[in-house]
Amino acid sequence: MPDILSQDEIDALLSATGDESSDGASIGMQSQRQTDSRPIVTYDFKHPSQVSKDQLRTLENLHSNLARTMASSFSALQRSVVDCDIAFVDQTTYAECIMSLSIPSCSYTFGIEPLGGPAIIDFSLPVAYSFIDRQFGGGGGNPPPEARPMTAIERNVMGKVVTRTLEDLEAVWEPLMKIQVSDAELETNPEFMQAASASDTVVLIAFEVNSQHASGLVNLCYPYFTLEPVMGFLTVQTWATRTRGVRENTKEERLEQLERVYAPVRVELGRVDVSIGEVMDLQEGDVLRLDTTLHQDAIVYIGVRPKYRARPGLVGKRRAAQLTDAIVKADETIHMTEVEKTDANEL
Repeated sequence: MPDILSQDEIDALLSATGDESSDGASIGMQSQRQTDSRPIVTYDFKHPSQVSKDQLRTLENLHSNLARTMASSFSALQRSVVDCDIAFVDQTTYAECIMSLSIPSCSYTFGIEPLGGPAIIDFSLPVAYSFIDRQFGGGGGNPPPEARPMTAIERNVMGKVVTRTLEDLEAVWEPLMKIQVSDAELETNPEFMQAASASDTVVLIAFEVNSQHASGLVNLCYPYFTLEPVMGFLTVQTWATRTRGVRENTKEERLEQLERVYAPVRVELGRVDVSIGEVMDLQEGDVLRLDTTLHQDAIVYIGVRPKYRARPGLVGKRRAAQLTDAIVKADETIHMTEVEKTDANEL
C-alpha cells in the first residue's frame, strides 16, 4: 500500500519548490546585472576600422623618425631652429581628409613605387609662406594678408622644400621597404585631387611644425589601398626586427667605408723655433737642436691631431716608428700649435 502524503507534507514540499525557483530567478537577475555593467563598445559602420591599433602604432613609430629628419631639413632650409613633432595619427575617410584642408592649399600628390598607389602631403599656408619668406631674406613671419594661390616663383621655392621632404620620406621607409617617390604635383584646390574615392579609408598623419615666427601642420595622407601591400609588415615585432637589422647593416657598411678611407700620417721627432733669417742662412752641415732628448718618444699625427707616442727606428733600410702609447683626447692640445688647434676646430 503506497504511502499517502498528508496535507502538511504537501505544503512543505510546495514551499521548498517555491524557494528554489525564487533563488534561481535572483541568480539570473544578478547575472543579467553583471552583463549589463560591462562597457559597450560602439562600432561606426560609416567609418570602419581597417587599420588596427598595432598597425597605427607602427606607423607612428615609423614617422616619428620622419619628424626628426624633417626638423633637421627644415632648419637647414630656413637657416633657423625648426621643431617638428607628430600631432596625431588617425584613420578617416578621404572626403573628411580633403574637407579638413584649406582653400587655397599647398598640397602635393605623389606616387609611391613599388606600392603602386598615391599619397598626399599638405603644407599649411603659414608654414609654406614661412619657407618662402625666409628664402627671400625675411624673418619667416610675414604671410600674405589674404589667402591666395602661390605665384610661379613661390612654387619653385616650395618645390625644393617638397623634394627634400620626400627624400626624407624615402629614407624613413627604407627599414621596412625601399620605396621611390615620383610625380609630385602641386594642387591648390584640394577638391580637384582624385587620389581615392570619397568613402575610402585613409591614414592621416599630422606633423606640428614650429619655427620662430610661424607654426602650422604638415599633413601626410595615405589611402588604405596604398598601404595594403605592406600591412603585413606593419607590426611592432616586424618593425623592431627590421630596424635592428638595418642598424647592423649600417654599422657593417660604415666599417667597410672606413677601410677605404686614407689619412695622412706623420711622425714628429721634435720641434725648434727659428727665425726666417736663420732659416735663410742655413747651410749644409748646420745642426738644429730640437726640444726633445734621445730617449723621449716621438709624436704620431693622424691628419692634424696627435694620436700616439712612438719610438723611432729602422725596419731593414726603411725608417719606422713603433707605437708605445695612445694620447687621450684631453692631452691632444699639449702637442699642438695654435695654428693646428684652429685647423682641428674647423674640422
